[in-house]
Amino acid sequence: MRKKPVIIKIVLSLLIYCLACEKSATPVDNEAPNIELSYLEEYTYQAVSGTISIEAVVTDNENISYVEFYIIINDEHQLLDSINETPFILEWDTDQFEDCNTFLIYAKVFDESDNSNVSDIHLFNVDNSSNTDISVQVWLTEGVGLQKLEPQTDRYFGDNCNSVNVVEVNDGDIYQGIDGFGAALTHSSAYLINNSPNRDLIIEKLFSKTDGIGISYIRLAMGASDFVNGSHFSYDDTPGDTDLSEFSIDQDRVDVIPVLNDILAINPDLKIVASPWSAPGWMKTTGSMIGGQLLLQYYEVYANYFLKFLQEYQLEGIFIEAITVQNEPGYTGWDYPGMSMNSQQQAAFIKNNLGPTLFNNGLNTKIQIFDHNWGWEEDENTDDDLTSGADYVISIYNDPEAAQYIDGSAWHGYGGDVYAQSLVYYSYPDKNIYFTERTNSSLWEDWDGVLGHMTKYYFINVLNNWSKNVLLWNLVLEFEGYDENGSSLYGPNEGGCGNCTGLINIVYGELFYEADYYITGHFSKFVDTGAVRIGTDEDVDDIDAVTFRNPDGSHVMVAVNIGYESKSFFVIWNDMSFYYNLPGQGLVTFKW
Repeated sequence: MRKKPVIIKIVLSLLIYCLACEKSATPVDNEAPNIELSYLEEYTYQAVSGTISIEAVVTDNENISYVEFYIIINDEHQLLDSINETPFILEWDTDQFEDCNTFLIYAKVFDESDNSNVSDIHLFNVDNSSNTDISVQVWLTEGVGLQKLEPQTDRYFGDNCNSVNVVEVNDGDIYQGIDGFGAALTHSSAYLINNSPNRDLIIEKLFSKTDGIGISYIRLAMGASDFVNGSHFSYDDTPGDTDLSEFSIDQDRVDVIPVLNDILAINPDLKIVASPWSAPGWMKTTGSMIGGQLLLQYYEVYANYFLKFLQEYQLEGIFIEAITVQNEPGYTGWDYPGMSMNSQQQAAFIKNNLGPTLFNNGLNTKIQIFDHNWGWEEDENTDDDLTSGADYVISIYNDPEAAQYIDGSAWHGYGGDVYAQSLVYYSYPDKNIYFTERTNSSLWEDWDGVLGHMTKYYFINVLNNWSKNVLLWNLVLEFEGYDENGSSLYGPNEGGCGNCTGLINIVYGELFYEADYYITGHFSKFVDTGAVRIGTDEDVDDIDAVTFRNPDGSHVMVAVNIGYESKSFFVIWNDMSFYYNLPGQGLVTFKW
């Protein structure tokens, strides 16, 4: 009987030992929970008013105990609320806090093992001022996303209480007038449009302001460029025809003029600039449309060649707004039309031949000089001692006999610094600036990066450096296969740029609206001919903007986020402001 108590003690000791072993085998939780704040979207700086909901999104390997929300005021961390059940949502009444001030809010999470973690700090600008009845229409294109020139919810101007992260508009700073936006109706583009089963749709999508992007300015090639459907040609390929009796624009009557007539039916105020890639070969040192220079004995004949082109188009009911003297006079390709012309030659041709010829025949067609890159790439045959495009233009303007006939200079964006345009403007502010060519390329594999790049460098920067317009290269091209590196080829073309793309590309019969189409549309659809550029000052990293006032008094701002993170900012105008958050690689147009 004495053994029973001993057995009981042994059993109890074993139980206690086992329990102790089990307890010591349980791992200690030292892992902190994760926490993020979510308010509408993951912005880091936001304008708020009224009562808003801020949710703490938390994850952990065990149950969450509670979440504390804090606000920082004058460097003091004050507890706003402590929540011990899901969802962990703070209902923040901003009316209880001082208006026009920025507050910092964060949250702290604790799990059941008392592990904790802190969220990022979010900045909120409390703005409970009353909105005005001035609404702002908004259209958005995402470089990384699905929205393409899509209307957004209207914003409203309210009392301004912001001094950081602002884009400020100043009506009092008035710059150049705006003639329009568009691209080139090359012979290739005209051929594709005129022979497409989607002919009317393409014209509508390009030129209608209601059902398309409302292009208001185009460029034509006088004779062949590299983008032709067939062989290179001029309007008079008969050697020695100095009286131009064989001059004919019949090649243009096939596709260019029929398409132009339908475009003009949609937009009769369309502006047109025409540019020659080459004089007829028999007028040149090479005897060919490829390479060479204009022979001195044919200067007057070539001036009459311009005159006949303009007169023939007038007979078709088409008014050419302007001509450039020579496309890219500092570069001649080896497989497509081109002609070198240095600044002395261009000045002499204008003052002695082209200018007087047009004037004496009663034509007020504008003459634009240069038509080449911001940086001057000197052809071996140009014999010009110049270092930039600005030098080329200014050297011609310095000749008053030539300058009297010149409206302005035309520019391309394939090299150099856009500030060359401003250098010319500040030297000769009475002469206009035009931007007549830049192409996109199939070497950009997708929209990631191209939207921000093209918008910033070839629209906003060009316009902020005094250009009255922006023209891209081909309106429409068609996919023709791949090169040896696997890059897509577009045409039809005869030499030149096989990787160039159009605003619209046709791929196996289907229409693809490229980034350039939507970029152009953010301007052409909303900025009217006769608008003026007005002052715009940005104080936001990665945000570039330009603003216009239309003839009817409405305002248009186009802004781009060239970064890959969303950016929040306030647009300030007349001591009022509205808030907007622009996605990375996002493009937005505001109109009010």
